[in-house]
Amino acid sequence: MDAVSGGSAKPTTSALDQQTMGAQVVTQTLDKLNTDANGKVDADYDFQTKVLSAMGKGAHLNTSA
Repeated sequence: MDAVSGGSAKPTTSALDQQTMGAQVVTQTLDKLNTDANGKVDADYDFQTKVLSAMGKGAHLNTSA
């Protein structure tokens, strides 16, 4: 029982799960915006997602002590 509302505490979604879901939504939206009616992906967008994004993985970690 929750002392304030008198009800049971509901399970909450973790911040990491919310961030992951948000990232998936953004990725899917960008994919749709960069795909034409025939299903062909824009070449620049394809390059950016496959080549440039792979170079940035782990590059933004906070390594300061």
